[in-house]
Amino acid sequence: MTSLAVSEPSRTRPAGGFDTGRSGVPDLGGSSGPGGRSRFAPLPLLAASAAAWLPLLLGPCGLRGQEGAVFPPLFASSEPLPVTIRADFSSLRDDRSESPDRPAVLVVVDPTGAPVEVSAEIRTRGNFRLDTCSFPPLRLDVDSEAAVGTVLEGQDDLKLVSSCRPERASWADLVVKEYLAYRSIQLVTDASFRVRLLEATFRDTGSDEQARTRIAFVIEEDEALAERLGAVVFDLEEGKNLPVSAFDPVHRMINAVAQYMLGNPDWSDVAGHNVEILDRNGAAVAVPYDFDFSGIVDAPYATPPPEYRLDSVRERYYRGWCENPLTTRSVLRRFREVGDEIVEMWRREPLLSEESRWTAARYLEEFFEAIETDERAERAFLRDCRRWSD
Repeated sequence: MTSLAVSEPSRTRPAGGFDTGRSGVPDLGGSSGPGGRSRFAPLPLLAASAAAWLPLLLGPCGLRGQEGAVFPPLFASSEPLPVTIRADFSSLRDDRSESPDRPAVLVVVDPTGAPVEVSAEIRTRGNFRLDTCSFPPLRLDVDSEAAVGTVLEGQDDLKLVSSCRPERASWADLVVKEYLAYRSIQLVTDASFRVRLLEATFRDTGSDEQARTRIAFVIEEDEALAERLGAVVFDLEEGKNLPVSAFDPVHRMINAVAQYMLGNPDWSDVAGHNVEILDRNGAAVAVPYDFDFSGIVDAPYATPPPEYRLDSVRERYYRGWCENPLTTRSVLRRFREVGDEIVEMWRREPLLSEESRWTAARYLEEFFEAIETDERAERAFLRDCRRWSD
């Protein structure tokens, strides 16, 4: 793929990020580029040319909701899916430096309620959680032929997220909170990973340990996401960066505002860190994932990136780029439109403890209060975005 040019990362910027100090959200009045010249067109010109790029807001990869969208059986419902996973988990727990594929069997029920066995391969994945968790994050390679006619039909390579420390009951809340983080972004844009909650029973074939059932979720594979959005996955070479201008401006800001809403500074669109980069007709789209270091999840092991000098992961930090006023207002308007639905989803989630429901809902309310109007957003949220030259 040659349509997205890459560049060497700056050696003077902090690893994993491209800020050199605190930054806020784009100034609705525009911003100055190199040499003090404004990079943004005046509002009359923007209004006159709006029709030229409003399709970006409304197209299949835009801001619209997902009504009428057709998803494979696994992601066509938000109800928890009962599944039994049989594998040698005793050996998997030791697969840290290397992650060989190990045989597994997934047991689901067919439409009549009868159990069906689907063969698969399973392996460990991840970086920080792989080293930190007593039960590692996993990846499932589903046998496509064996899955025909089941809820797993059409699936191949699925990431599975379960409790990092299942021996601690309170850590189950972290799984549900990260699941809801994905669901929150789904309410804003189609350009988001689908997720499905599981009632997963883990049966260890490598020991006599009693099978245990706990909450988990699976994440849509990146190739399926790209196909759904009419895009292809862009494989960014390690150590390279995409220029800011390569990204679709609407989705560039959707990603940044969504990350800010969730209190997650641990990402970089240009470096492809904790975002999947898609190439859609020559424009890059960053789709966020991995929210365990976000403020709304608030995992006990999470710490904020030291270069941002934050007191805790609960402290929000905006890492978005400067955008023009029309993009800014359109994106914030979309977040306001779904704000009540997002907050209520968290407030009513029965799998969360009452304390987690209340804390998360209040954390989100603070964000939506800050962007309640354009004027309030400009005062409380739109201060000092990252200039493209940073």
